[in-house]
Amino acid sequence: MGRKSKAKMYDLVNRIIHLYEKEKMNIKDIESLLRSEGYDISKSSIHRTIKTHQELAIEYRKIAEETKGLIEALKENPATDLMEAVHTILTNKIFEFVRQIESIDFDDPVELTQAVSRLSKSLESLQKYREERLSKAVEKIEKEGKSKNIPQEFLDMIKREIYGI
Repeated sequence: MGRKSKAKMYDLVNRIIHLYEKEKMNIKDIESLLRSEGYDISKSSIHRTIKTHQELAIEYRKIAEETKGLIEALKENPATDLMEAVHTILTNKIFEFVRQIESIDFDDPVELTQAVSRLSKSLESLQKYREERLSKAVEKIEKEGKSKNIPQEFLDMIKREIYGI
């Protein structure tokens, strides 16, 4: 596990970000101000703090845009489709996180693997539920179609639309 930055050690992250973004101070002025207040912090530590914050902000904006797009695309679909999409996003985010781990140094790494396993099982259950729902819908369409003398060709077209084939 890496060393804790001085900005975090001194609990200055929010203050540094505020000084940089809201007060429009440059890194050298922030360093001078903090040193005058008795903090032993370098320009490079301040720069790393700002850079990390900016990278996180970009990532959060990207996730927000993905989420808005997902909701827009699925707003006419059943809730199970939305749940499946949310599970898929969560699973992808966990896999991205795991892929970036340089060394396993958790208090309990089993929790991470259990979380991934639960997400996978949940997604599998959602997929089975959707398949069952579609199958029942097709059966009902077939039954009603035959009772109302709807041509089989038309019923087959509906099934292809439902199953996406």
